Amino acid sequence: MKRTLFLFIITFYLTGNLTAQSRVIENINSQWLFHKGDLKFATKQNIDEKAWDLVNIPHTWNADDSFDKRGIDDGFDIMYYYYRGPGWYRKWIKLEEKDASRRILLYFEAANAVAEVFVNDKLVGKHIGGYSGFQFDITDFVKFDSSNLISVKVDNSYNYDIPPHRADYTMYGGIYRDVLLVKTDKIFIDKLLIQTNDVSKSSGKIKLLTKLDNKSNYTDLKLRFTLIDPSGFELEKKDINILTQPKQIIKNEYDFTTVENPELWSPTNPKLYKVKTELLSNGKIVDELTQKFGFRFYRFDAKKGFFLNGNHLSLKGVNRHQDRAGYGWALTNDLHYEDMSIIKSMGANFVRMAHYQQDQAVLNACDELGLLVWEEIAVVTSVGHEKFKINAKNMLREMITEHYNHPSIIVWGLMNETDATPPPGDFNWNYELCLELNSMAKKLDPTRYTTQAQKGDDTTGISKITDISGWNRYFGWYYGAFEDFGKFMDEQKKLNPGQPTLISEYGAGSERGYHKENPDPSDFTEEWQIMFHRSALKQIVDRPWIAGACVWNMFSFASEEKQGSIKHINQKGLVTWDRKAKDVFYFYQSKWLDEAMIYIVSHTWLERSGANGEKKKIEVFSNCDKVELFNKGNSLGIKTSNFVWDVEFSEGKNALRAVGEKNSVKVTDEILINYTLD
Repeated sequence: MKRTLFLFIITFYLTGNLTAQSRVIENINSQWLFHKGDLKFATKQNIDEKAWDLVNIPHTWNADDSFDKRGIDDGFDIMYYYYRGPGWYRKWIKLEEKDASRRILLYFEAANAVAEVFVNDKLVGKHIGGYSGFQFDITDFVKFDSSNLISVKVDNSYNYDIPPHRADYTMYGGIYRDVLLVKTDKIFIDKLLIQTNDVSKSSGKIKLLTKLDNKSNYTDLKLRFTLIDPSGFELEKKDINILTQPKQIIKNEYDFTTVENPELWSPTNPKLYKVKTELLSNGKIVDELTQKFGFRFYRFDAKKGFFLNGNHLSLKGVNRHQDRAGYGWALTNDLHYEDMSIIKSMGANFVRMAHYQQDQAVLNACDELGLLVWEEIAVVTSVGHEKFKINAKNMLREMITEHYNHPSIIVWGLMNETDATPPPGDFNWNYELCLELNSMAKKLDPTRYTTQAQKGDDTTGISKITDISGWNRYFGWYYGAFEDFGKFMDEQKKLNPGQPTLISEYGAGSERGYHKENPDPSDFTEEWQIMFHRSALKQIVDRPWIAGACVWNMFSFASEEKQGSIKHINQKGLVTWDRKAKDVFYFYQSKWLDEAMIYIVSHTWLERSGANGEKKKIEVFSNCDKVELFNKGNSLGIKTSNFVWDVEFSEGKNALRAVGEKNSVKVTDEILINYTLD
């Protein structure tokens, strides 16, 4: 029996990007059965399900077990602290007799890392890769007016042929994004790519690339395109007749229209247009999609940085992993949106999706909120050989084609830190893979830049393959002194002056609420983390040829190999794993946010001690023109810069209040410090 995998490039189901008239889309996240481990008869209909757990999707089996309490010196019988292996899911669905005239499609937004899908004990398809969406046509496998069993085997085991080999993050197993049942006509719109060409402030051209998946006998087909502006007004409508033979795949390109004086998309003005596409047969609508997109033009300059819509823009960025305390990778769309909102609230305008393709809901949020994006595939640390190369290319193809229409995306990332850690003799595989991925990205999407993130001196020349070089550097945390960062970047710029530069990672770890007046290097205090970022950010700003930089990381995240002050957590987040802001979050607000803000350092250090009459330094993070600090209602003075005061506390409660003013807008912050005499 023929098995076919359909990668639906425009399947942005339930994320705000898609509407449909003739197709029916059902979220089937609820009421799945799950079994951890392998089972010989998991696809059989008449097995005993009593031992299975009842779960809802999104789901991961590693939400808790990645935090094994054994120490680094204890013995281990397995390679990883957490379970990496197979797991099974089962769900019964009912199809009505009226569905028999339709095609039935099963869509998974992601499952990590290998998924085999069965319907009624028959294998319908297999997908390799844990970060992209995939869909199978199950029409020939289902029974109508009857119940049907869906069985899915998911396996997150290490596999030399599947990226990534290893990385500094926990690789959760499971069906951790939405699952949808889609019912369509015998013909439907499989792909709609929207190209915006020759964009300027005065005009922009739209080119449409379509693919129709046709198993019908229709011969009289028409596509109707309608352009809708950000206010909802229909700007243009165009009908195009399609010449076809029955049961054929139909691919076409259309120069749709030119828009005069388009409303340009930007972080401060994220205006989104829509193209509504209707597929008609004999005048009847048989399928419909509405896809958002945006007009913008941009460039990277090796000397001057980044320009968007003709204006210079410093890319103020963060990295983002997709996990959260209590959820692992199994986040809802609302939680993804919340993460992007937190990033935006800090004043950032740029996000690197580390180290893999992320949920459609994330990209939709970036489009709507105004966050520029670097998105990448999971080629991390090392590379494999031929099969690895094939899978890496498939991941790149899936990412670019699924996320092509998002105006927020400006850069495709190809690999991360592969220059320093390949096995001996394998560097040529790494270099050749980078060449092939870069060539492929340019063919799939000639409109965007390519980049990679590397960490060592570029003696091999691999960083020159992509349009932009990206650097992961941690001076003052893992090695060296703070000031070595700028020296290193200056050296690299001299070696490669003609290539634009991004800082893909820089950061230091901390434990929220852990404070010292005199911190030690890399001691996980919030003070050392702030010292690190204060120095690094200044060195970045002082070099206008650095187009932008991404803090590692916006949110602390699970990493089974980490042994910091909190085991199995990478603590470099500006916000904790359970989404509590650290002091350094407010430091960045004071540097990046336009709206007036003020924060007394620190809200998590309210128990202080010292000698009678001893003065303690109190800093206020603020972007205000002037700040006044009060203790117990008494003014300690007004400052217009360097918002640090020497404060003499009295024993007991000390009420600190800071008042800032910016453009006639006043903001305040208050904390209550309990001071104990030594």
